[in-house]
Amino acid sequence: MANVATISIARDFSPFPAGRKRGDGPYTGETFREDVLRPKLSGGLHVILDIDGVEGLPSSFLEEVFGGLVRSGWNLADLRRSVEFRLTDPDLVAYPPLAWRFAEAASVH
Repeated sequence: MANVATISIARDFSPFPAGRKRGDGPYTGETFREDVLRPKLSGGLHVILDIDGVEGLPSSFLEEVFGGLVRSGWNLADLRRSVEFRLTDPDLVAYPPLAWRFAEAASVH
């Protein structure tokens, strides 16, 4: 597949993402959304989010990334087509569905 970007959250951002807004710390959802993910999506890339290696993805982080994208104008269906998760660690399987639930919730408000 052409025009694909893989982002390893642990390697390319932080193994310890946490918080919602930039003021909450250096590796927040807002920072990831605006500085890492949005530029790839805005460039028309299909993004594979590799979540292996993170020590968790707090709900505040996920909600700010995925709910924040929808609140800022991203269409939920387009977002689902443009982003996919990759993981092999079974301890992380709950995170992708949670991220999409946050995006869905933001789309109805």
